[in-house]
Amino acid sequence: MKKLCAMLLACLMVLGAAAAEETFSAQYEMTGTTSTGKPKNDTFIFEGKTENGVITELNFDIIRNKGTEGEYSKKDIMGYMMNVSDAKVEKTEAGMKLSQLTVYGYDPNFDSGMYAQFMLSASCEQLTPETTFGELTFANMARPDEAPAMDKVILAYQYLAREAGITLTEQTPVCELLALHGLYEDGAYAEGTARVSFAGYHGGRSYGEQIDAIVAYILEQGMTLEEVYEMFKTVNQASQPIEERDTISGATITFVGDFQRMVYLAIHGELFEGVVNHSAVEGGTRVEVVAQGYGGEIETNVTFDAAGRVTAVAVRDAQETEGIGAVLYAEDAAFLSALVEGQDDLAAVDNVSGATVTSEALKKSVQMARDYMGTL
Repeated sequence: MKKLCAMLLACLMVLGAAAAEETFSAQYEMTGTTSTGKPKNDTFIFEGKTENGVITELNFDIIRNKGTEGEYSKKDIMGYMMNVSDAKVEKTEAGMKLSQLTVYGYDPNFDSGMYAQFMLSASCEQLTPETTFGELTFANMARPDEAPAMDKVILAYQYLAREAGITLTEQTPVCELLALHGLYEDGAYAEGTARVSFAGYHGGRSYGEQIDAIVAYILEQGMTLEEVYEMFKTVNQASQPIEERDTISGATITFVGDFQRMVYLAIHGELFEGVVNHSAVEGGTRVEVVAQGYGGEIETNVTFDAAGRVTAVAVRDAQETEGIGAVLYAEDAAFLSALVEGQDDLAAVDNVSGATVTSEALKKSVQMARDYMGTL
């Protein structure tokens, strides 16, 4: 009898453990255009296991152009250019040539706005062990018509130099940098190409290493899917200075709405957009709506008068990019007024340049509220 009870107890424990372990899987595709205007699609993959709600296994990847010949993983160091350097050394009849020595990264002191992200390239027709950094020819790939100033060049390449353990000056031998790529050894250059990553501004390395840092953090902290969703919703937002994006050591990636949507799908199986509530207000009705913006969910209050006409549109909560999407719903924003004035033909309301996703989300919010009012 005791043996039978022990066996039954063991079976119950196994069944209980099995019931506590669950799998989750989400694939979210984000479509749009690159900064150079080319089409792109990023498929966010978020899958793994939980035990008693805590994530115990996790595969997080972002696949660019999934299903096409140009498909690659953003985790692959050869796939996405963030805090990486490419070098190419070629043999010519005259000797050795440096075809390229690039750096891709970010520094707020490099330039203002989007140009704080630097993309520089260096070359040299006659490469010798004595060639110095100052003798290279530099180009700004983001603005090819402008020759970069040497102080900006040194600012950008200093991250690569730090990885090599050297302090960069114009007199620094180029071979000391190329040794990091494995293209200079024992006093001689080697023909070939190589990519290396380096610690960028505020610590983050290549994009793939930053994704790995996020996964490691989630597992080390014993987080639930709901906690990960909240983290992606509240930290590392575009409105936060990059210096303050230190919640996850080694990861300063901006958690735009696609990160949130990916986890929301893992939890609920589908994204939510629609009316969440309505209430009576003086002279009419207020409808609370959720739409999917660039930075995640946009919670909007649309107010109607007794005749069912929109009298006001106000955003209660959103994480759109400061200075771009967020401008659309600031106090007394012209775009909100345009939505009220153009409520009968929202498709005719012009989107704000540079903030198309936010514009469309706000127009959709008003339309969902109007449709809902028609059912009351």
